[in-house]
Amino acid sequence: MPRRNTNISDPFVPVKLVPLTTPDGSPSSRNAVMIAENGVDTEVGVVSTGYQLVTNEDVSNIALDVLGRTGLYFDDAGMIFDGKRYRQRWVLPDLEMEVRPGDLVHVTMDVINSYDASTLFGLSFNARRLICKNGLMIDYMLGGFRFKHWGHDGFVEELQLASNRVHSVAENLGPLTRTMKRMTETPVDRAFIQNTFTTLNLPKSLQAEAFMSIEEDNVWGLYNGLTDVLTRQETHHADNVNRQVTRHLLAA
Repeated sequence: MPRRNTNISDPFVPVKLVPLTTPDGSPSSRNAVMIAENGVDTEVGVVSTGYQLVTNEDVSNIALDVLGRTGLYFDDAGMIFDGKRYRQRWVLPDLEMEVRPGDLVHVTMDVINSYDASTLFGLSFNARRLICKNGLMIDYMLGGFRFKHWGHDGFVEELQLASNRVHSVAENLGPLTRTMKRMTETPVDRAFIQNTFTTLNLPKSLQAEAFMSIEEDNVWGLYNGLTDVLTRQETHHADNVNRQVTRHLLAA
């Protein structure tokens, strides 16, 4: 019997689709996604027959192809994989924002994939602060790219379109930089911080750790205190909370 719940650290282990059957033995409209690690099959998702399996290894190689086409320098910034969802990040120092002298933020390109159909294979653009390397989940502003023709005609053209999309991110950096500068100029007090924690319904443990990480009494300091803690958690859930924090504080 395959296992259903386990932590799998290697995103590039073999994966396959296995047709399912109904209780009476008839073919089902669903497939199981099975990962094989150390000779043991693990079910990590149940998907429709229309689901197109793209392995994480292929996803990573496609992302590297896109990056190579941009002509930009890129640096591997790590990955998250929980057996179902995969996110690999590269930092693009050529796409840079200077919030204030010496306080630099670099755009990142993230490739995302899932084995449980929870997200579509594609790219998203976020950021990372150079000083403390905390991730800023800002793809709702910088956008992304979804591949539609994997394994079909037109995919090569999509690779070039994705490369062009990386370059077009630069057009959005001016307004974003001004927003971040405003955050450094907006003071916060204990009441503001507590209201932020309450509004976002953040766990008490996160509140306490983030409060201790705040290095300056402005919105930028609060934002980086929270994103520092969330980045170090290295989970997809933390990325989602980071995105909620970003939406809230960039509008403050």
